[in-house]
Amino acid sequence: MSAIMTVEQTLKDVFGFSAFRPNQEKLVRGVMEGKDVFGVMPTGGGKSLCYQLPAVVLDGCCVVVSPLIALMKDQVDAAVANGIRAAFLNSTLAAEEMREVENAYKKGELDLLYVAPERFGAGGANGGFVELLRDCAAGRPSFFAIDEAHCISEWGHDFRPDYMFLSRLKSIFPGVPVVAYTATATEKVAADIEKRLELDGAVKVRASFDRTNLFYEVRSKRDWEQQLVDYVSGRKGQSGVVYRTTRKSVEQTVDLLKRNGVNARGYHAGMDADVRAQAQEGFIRDDCDVIVATVAFGMGIDKADVRYVVHVDLPKNIEGYYQETGRAGRDGEKSSCLLLHGSGDVVKLTRFIEDIGDEEERERTRGLLRAMDRFAAVPQCRRKALLGYFNEVYGEENCGGCDFCSGEFTAVDATRDAQIVLSAVARTNGKFGAVQVCDIVVGAKTAKIKQFGHDELKTYGMGKDRAKGYWRSVIDALLTGEYLALTKAQYPVPEMTQAGWDLMMGKGGDTFSMQVDQRVEPEKMTGGQGSDEEQPCHDGLFDYLRSLRKVEADKAEVPPYVIFADKTLRQMAAVMPESLDVMQRLHGVGAAKLEKYGEVFRAGVEHYLEENPEVLGERVEIEGLKRVARARGKAGGGKLKRGLSETYQTTLEMLHEGLSAQEISAKRGLGLATVEGHVARLFEEGEALALRDYVTEAEEKFCMELIEEYGAGALKPIYEAAGEKLSYGVIKIVIAVNKG
Repeated sequence: MSAIMTVEQTLKDVFGFSAFRPNQEKLVRGVMEGKDVFGVMPTGGGKSLCYQLPAVVLDGCCVVVSPLIALMKDQVDAAVANGIRAAFLNSTLAAEEMREVENAYKKGELDLLYVAPERFGAGGANGGFVELLRDCAAGRPSFFAIDEAHCISEWGHDFRPDYMFLSRLKSIFPGVPVVAYTATATEKVAADIEKRLELDGAVKVRASFDRTNLFYEVRSKRDWEQQLVDYVSGRKGQSGVVYRTTRKSVEQTVDLLKRNGVNARGYHAGMDADVRAQAQEGFIRDDCDVIVATVAFGMGIDKADVRYVVHVDLPKNIEGYYQETGRAGRDGEKSSCLLLHGSGDVVKLTRFIEDIGDEEERERTRGLLRAMDRFAAVPQCRRKALLGYFNEVYGEENCGGCDFCSGEFTAVDATRDAQIVLSAVARTNGKFGAVQVCDIVVGAKTAKIKQFGHDELKTYGMGKDRAKGYWRSVIDALLTGEYLALTKAQYPVPEMTQAGWDLMMGKGGDTFSMQVDQRVEPEKMTGGQGSDEEQPCHDGLFDYLRSLRKVEADKAEVPPYVIFADKTLRQMAAVMPESLDVMQRLHGVGAAKLEKYGEVFRAGVEHYLEENPEVLGERVEIEGLKRVARARGKAGGGKLKRGLSETYQTTLEMLHEGLSAQEISAKRGLGLATVEGHVARLFEEGEALALRDYVTEAEEKFCMELIEEYGAGALKPIYEAAGEKLSYGVIKIVIAVNKG
């Protein structure tokens, strides 16, 4: 059999994909031909497949170097779920476990071996790790895969000294290909990676950094607590990551979200290692909806179905911001990214920067922060600005995937307001920062205003009818238009340019317009113009399949997305496969997963359809999946979104006739839990039902105590803690009645 056929068959049989994503095939072919490979691809672009697939096909074992110890187990679990022989070596393993992995490698029983870069360091080399890699049937690894390769560059945002040893791989293992991947590398960093790893004549791909399924949004940071609660509450049941700068702010934010009914957990370096691991595991396994974390969490999560990422604080640089937003939508589904921007964050981060001892590094870090601040402060196409930072030109006039291009900003004539700001800058001789200029304009009564006599200036209080945030946006717009320029100082301040003087003096009839944010309340997430449409499907069946996936994931002790991705479940809920032959044609269903889970989910679909026979009318033929499904969506499918379906209406009518849940269960041939689920939904819809007909006062009180302790995001912890004193149906009803 040819290598080409082997690659194609492996793609389908092992990974369940009918075709490569853009750029993947070129990189895979390069590895198969024994060449070095260098891929700069965005998060979610499918980098892992580019080394996992060749590792399966080629003889020997691929050694994957990754700095993400917390992530290795998840990566290995996902690989094993696809039938790949994979293991990891890191400090979390006991001595006996390490010996087992080492022996498996020596015997040629592994396709993939994940290791941390520290294992290659001086201690690892002297301790015999390099000798271990030679002690196998092939005498050496099939190839090395360097993940997060930007960590080897001192110009990168996340330099790791432990990566430096990897520059010796070529001399220690001559002839062994090295493949390197990263999601965040400017052209300067990419060139440095190639040089340090000696990737001579490598097959190279610099993919577009455009994540078309992500919606980028920046809001002025005002009442951040209310902004965050509103945003997260509008995405109930979805997985989200909220980033904060400090450990204390992480804990405060978790408390805030919990008080507002959000099932959230915290993650930061100051937590006990076991508690931190439990928080991450709970999030990955859908036991909690939201993880609030410091940036240390950013690279340690491989959850494919994160639907949104929120930055409550300004990131230190655009590379970090891009990587952290990249945690959203790794499965290709529509997801959103919100950044709250406030000038106070810049001041705080600048203070941290001043603690950096090396002057050159300090100035480099300042420059990165200034770029991040400009990205957030200047109203423009977020996608175009983000891609421009990585030297990528976005040619579309309107990306359709950010707040600016969605029409949230309106151009207004702000000539008079600009002249007020310019006058304040001129009258203070360009010696004060933007905060002081805004304080002057709004007439603030601060000690600094009094100290310098700025309350005596003609411009003092001329803008008191507007918020300080508005005047800061005027300053940002003047900087963008080069009417002001920042001085090159430790604490840059705006100073006048000649264009600024001309505008202030009204020379030549110059006018000034700026983009003004028209939003008052957060808007619901929308998708990017270039993203695939979300697969329309029956929502009830989709939710049922997600619950089934959670049960199987808990049994296997793996994250739910390892079983099947949301995209796969949506296709199941649209196609409603009646056989394994149909099941195996769905996205992400490879041979191993079909064998392990195919019958379980086929039977699950069958069970749901038996209890909800009217749903059969919404089944989609797989041959015309997208065409038929979209047409059905436009025709008004998905009744559960717009009201009660027939099965719920029937239950409601029988309840009004005086039948109990048990009597309805017997009469309709439905399980009691199903009927109780109907009752819970009816309470949610505001139907006038008597709670005590279904739940006793003692049951409600007991259930509420458990909800207080375990949260309402997952039913299983409550059910198990109740010791079978509460049924799933009762728990659902109590949660439904007490929502909000």
